[in-house]
Amino acid sequence: MLILLRGSLPTTGNQPTTFTSGLRGLRSSKRLPLGHLTGSAVGQESSEDASAWSVREMRAFLDERGMRHADCFEKRELLDRVQRALVSGETPTTTPDSGPATPAAAPAATAATAATVPGPTRTRKGDGPPHQFPEFGEVVTVPSLEVEAGSFIFLHGFGDSARGFVSQLPNLLQLPALRYILPTAPSRGGVMRSWFGSVGGAEDTRTMDYVHHLIRVELARGVQAKRVFVGGFSQGGCVAVNAALSFPDTALGGCIAASTFLSPPGVAVGLGLTIAEANRRLPVLCCHGDADPAVPLASGEALVKALRERGVPTELRIYPRMGHAYCPGEAADVASFLQKRMLLAEGAMGLQQLSARRLKSLLQEVGVSTVGCLDKDDFLERAVQAGV
Repeated sequence: MLILLRGSLPTTGNQPTTFTSGLRGLRSSKRLPLGHLTGSAVGQESSEDASAWSVREMRAFLDERGMRHADCFEKRELLDRVQRALVSGETPTTTPDSGPATPAAAPAATAATAATVPGPTRTRKGDGPPHQFPEFGEVVTVPSLEVEAGSFIFLHGFGDSARGFVSQLPNLLQLPALRYILPTAPSRGGVMRSWFGSVGGAEDTRTMDYVHHLIRVELARGVQAKRVFVGGFSQGGCVAVNAALSFPDTALGGCIAASTFLSPPGVAVGLGLTIAEANRRLPVLCCHGDADPAVPLASGEALVKALRERGVPTELRIYPRMGHAYCPGEAADVASFLQKRMLLAEGAMGLQQLSARRLKSLLQEVGVSTVGCLDKDDFLERAVQAGV
């Protein structure tokens, strides 16, 4: 089971784009009001026309259609979002003036993912928070398309919500046997959603307890612990790492830390990190862009260093020119990580499906010597003997 917190999507090229939360702004322009670009008018609007809009106009256009954009820090990112809306024919939504707009429909898949979107449609179910945690937002569940092989709890980033991933995450990872659980952080001060409260305060403990509750819900459903994954983006990734490592009940399948850091702002790196005995060998995959302006690569590297010093098997993947976002290469690495862990949960039968190279890499990851192993059968025998 993997819990993700926030992410971003690939564009049609190698440049990443981000998931964002909506901002409501004012528009001042002599052009035709953007709200009039509906139906056939939207289809006729060209990319050249959109590129001439001001940043203010682009944000207003996206607001009217309930499309997120708060994490678009550059005009090219806004333009990409606007062009997607024009191509898909998104029409303005009728939302109250107070609060961020809610998308009327899930954004269309980008060209980078459209070709591999599964044929069947996943039924998305949104529920309110558990009665024990009323301050948290809705939990969106996306069931598997095939026989369920694992659960992935994914935490969004600061200011976002579960809805920012509901249509995009399954399309990015292309794991039809995976069930997604997408929680929503509390609204702090009635403004922005955040997993953190005051530094080191009771709110942060509540967040950890909440994530542990979500894990226990999956275990109570009968999901094998090794098939439960927790992950997140940015602030959500920080929570995911800390919650997964501190889960005391049983060993989980793994953790994904995307574009994130180890400790909340104002807390020294690694200070207060709790690692439960059950998860001291929890596999962690850290992914980071080397051009991230929001969470510098150095923060991700510090996270990896601190975890390795505590004996946590941690992998680091760095993506050239990727900012605070998500890219196709990262999606492929995350999917591979999850697939491998789900295979391992099958025991010897799952191990037999791995290549000799992957078996050797796996043994080395968990600290098992591969000396004397000459072929796949040798690696497989060593893995079984070691109880991998």
